[in-house]
Amino acid sequence: MAEIKGKYTIECVYGDLYQFSLFANNGQLLYESREYATLASCKSGIETFKKNVQDEKTKTRIDVDKNKNYKFIIKNGNSIYVGESYKTKTAAENSAESVKRFALISDVVVK
Repeated sequence: MAEIKGKYTIECVYGDLYQFSLFANNGQLLYESREYATLASCKSGIETFKKNVQDEKTKTRIDVDKNKNYKFIIKNGNSIYVGESYKTKTAAENSAESVKRFALISDVVVK
């Protein structure tokens, strides 16, 4: 049976900055990074992200924003990753688990 993979995409944004996004196998956006100055630093950011979301010290919590949308927050030391907005707490929890599942097995595509 083939392994189900998501994908990371790296795109040039705002003219000269790079950003990566993690997508589930169904195309759902799971996480969008901050901007990086170079392609190399963006790729390094993906490696750091993979390491941090899988670390046993990582803490995950669900927060509600002022618009009553739910977001997951994955924290490992000084690294904090905030997910997309979801209408339900369950959807945010499922997305956080998907991030952890897809982070290590997804291919990287540079657009």
